Amino acid sequence: MPRSTYYYYAKRRMQPDKYSEIKEQITEIYHENKGRYGYRRTTDVLHSRGYCINHKTVQRLMKQLGLVCRVRMKK
Repeated sequence: MPRSTYYYYAKRRMQPDKYSEIKEQITEIYHENKGRYGYRRTTDVLHSRGYCINHKTVQRLMKQLGLVCRVRMKK
């Protein structure tokens, strides 16, 4: 393993999670709405709360947290 790779990952492990506050907000929004909000609506709510975040980032964070939107069955 190259020395640079070792130190790159060692340095990364020491840095705090830059999305920790957003993850808390996403989890809160998800549970407030009983799992009905997907990444698009969650992104809209985050924008209304004053966060500037891309929808793809919200999608990735929701996937990491294991939050999946419930799909409504058509009648």
